[in-house]
Amino acid sequence: MVKATFTNLNAEKKAAVTAALLKEFSAHPLADAQVARIVKDAGISRGSFYKYFDDLTDAYQCLFSQAMQDLHTGVGRSSTAADIYQTTKDFISKAQNGRYYDLIRLHYIYNEAFLPQHQPRKNLPPRALAAMVISHAAIRESMLDPDNSQIYLDAEKVALEAVLKHNK
Repeated sequence: MVKATFTNLNAEKKAAVTAALLKEFSAHPLADAQVARIVKDAGISRGSFYKYFDDLTDAYQCLFSQAMQDLHTGVGRSSTAADIYQTTKDFISKAQNGRYYDLIRLHYIYNEAFLPQHQPRKNLPPRALAAMVISHAAIRESMLDPDNSQIYLDAEKVALEAVLKHNK
């Protein structure tokens, strides 16, 4: 878990560390990442890194969580197939055209298996769960194969319409 020493850093230093993390984890899978490169880019000591994070996985999880929070900003909850489709399309565009693209792409290719799996809320209605799974699959495939994003979005749209056809 990210330590309070990182959370309480001044904005400038926190931004420098975050930028160094983004640079490292956007260029290297978690298994190949190096604290040495991060501390050099951030202009901090190795000891400071370990005052902020338990290890590289902790630092990665911190950064990835921030990326997901940033990318989900402005993404509302939708219940119709058309709204969910548009939300997914907007998210993909934001991710593919933003600073987190390489981070997310490497996440899907290499890093996803290293992290604890996100567990959906147990009280999520089945149709909402199905819509979430369909949308996240479209996002994943679009990040891995951006030239064919529209194909994945079109498939998502058809699947969402089938799943959400009957309101319940």
